[in-house]
Amino acid sequence: MSILVYQKVGVFIDAENIELAGYNLYGGRFNYAMLIEEVGNREVTRIIYYKPIHKNISDDFRKFWETLGGEIKQPVKNADAWMTIDAVTLADKLDVAVLVGGDKDYLPLLWYLKNRGCKVEVWSFPETCAEVMKEAADRYVPLDKRLVLKDKPSSKSSKKSKRS
Repeated sequence: MSILVYQKVGVFIDAENIELAGYNLYGGRFNYAMLIEEVGNREVTRIIYYKPIHKNISDDFRKFWETLGGEIKQPVKNADAWMTIDAVTLADKLDVAVLVGGDKDYLPLLWYLKNRGCKVEVWSFPETCAEVMKEAADRYVPLDKRLVLKDKPSSKSSKKSKRS
């Protein structure tokens, strides 16, 4: 699939999926600024971040997300239904839908978007992405440790490790 500058792109982020994968695989927080840079020079029309309401989102992250021009949506449980509804609603206004997260629950959404004429990209860590999602996507973008910010050890844990 060729990437064209004039493509209108919607980015739909399953935060729980991608953040847990980044933390479990590489021990750090996900770098969303770099993720948006990776979209390239295409016109990003919407960036929507989905995270359940019972999960904390810091004020710093909310401010950062606003600077990216993104939206935060907090469903009662997981993001699947909300993300699906938004992507379906926006499909006619997009050339490309970027699904960030590789959960196979999104396979019917992927098929629907393709049938509506959207190109669909799946961006996720290969270790946590369903093979069927990689194969069904018009483009699969494997994420890696470059997109994970390592947390700096606190001064207390640094002192402990020096003593050991």
